[in-house]
Amino acid sequence: MNVNVVLVGHVDHGKSTLIGRLLYDSESLMGERVEEIQKLAEEYKRKFEFAYFLDSFEDELKEERTIDTVSLMFKSKKNYYTITDVPGHKEFIKNMLTGASHADVAVLVVSAEEGVQEQTRRHMFLLKMLGIRQVFVVVNKMDAVGYKSEQFETVKSQIGMLLNSFGFKTEVFIPISAMDGDNVYRKCEVMDWYKGPTLIETLDGVKLSSDEKPLRFVVQDIYSVDSERIIAGRVESGRLQKGAEVIFEPSGTKGEIERIIVFDADLEEAEAGDSIGVVITAGDVKRGDVFGLLKRPPKPVNEFLGEAVLLDKSMRKGETLELRCGTAKVACKIKEIKEKINSETGQVIGERPEEIYEHDAATIVFATEPVVVEKFADIPELGRFVLVKADKNIGAGVVLN
Repeated sequence: MNVNVVLVGHVDHGKSTLIGRLLYDSESLMGERVEEIQKLAEEYKRKFEFAYFLDSFEDELKEERTIDTVSLMFKSKKNYYTITDVPGHKEFIKNMLTGASHADVAVLVVSAEEGVQEQTRRHMFLLKMLGIRQVFVVVNKMDAVGYKSEQFETVKSQIGMLLNSFGFKTEVFIPISAMDGDNVYRKCEVMDWYKGPTLIETLDGVKLSSDEKPLRFVVQDIYSVDSERIIAGRVESGRLQKGAEVIFEPSGTKGEIERIIVFDADLEEAEAGDSIGVVITAGDVKRGDVFGLLKRPPKPVNEFLGEAVLLDKSMRKGETLELRCGTAKVACKIKEIKEKINSETGQVIGERPEEIYEHDAATIVFATEPVVVEKFADIPELGRFVLVKADKNIGAGVVLN
């Protein structure tokens, strides 16, 4: 099973170090990479840390902080994982939202020394907005507090109250030391007072929803090979079979699937998560189209209600922006800002404001050019969107209705 995991939490609470430890203990790193990072660490006179496995930019190593999302893959005895490290700094919150947008589960990392901090709260709000319901908590840096169970219980209580305020029902709290590997892949003998699972045991126990969703295929590109027109894209939900009759929206084009192609092989069917090419008897199709089965077709809209968080600049009622969902890019008008929301607490703090500002959240009525979106609760893969102003991503959100 493939599981997408995002690590969230306040800056310097150990997210990068934890992912480095997971990669190291799962033997997903080559020896040369370890040696390379050790040399870099020596060059910059820093103590060797597992976080350096993730720091893709030399500037990060100099500054000792993560400035962009980093995604890597590793395999446990049971599952394949794509795990994403996202920045904890307030100014990098845009990258955090991008990193979390396709996650199945989240791991919240909280320092045993500092407990809940500003970005801990903000990240939890964003996870709630993105509909990520499975959240596991690791209380990191237990070595720095002498592995004391009393400190773990204090921080656990803080986190529990925070999670409850956002409606999360998390029962998994794991005391760890990412630096030393305690309770990550192996049990920690010093913390014998903890009787629960390790982090990898917890992740291996994840169960993903198997609800049958309607077929949705997002068109990414169209090209010709040996006189065949191939439509490349990704199955975001449901199942596609050779011979299926489908309809593209918002173009309205209908056709039948003649071939399903992956690399140089043909398939009889594809399922959610598969990136494939299809050969189809159809007319005009363009990037941004979404196709589904004729009996359960996608429905383009000209208006929808969404919840969004503004990550930069400001946004006024009546303003026109660009909205991106899947591979579609369309003009959208801010028809109405219904409620302004505190992005740290989730509480409504104003009704029908004329304008919202950086780090505000709101429920908004968007009027758009024809575009296929889905309710986030039904098909999350097409229920997330990004707002663009002057070629810059300024916000993101989810489709409510």
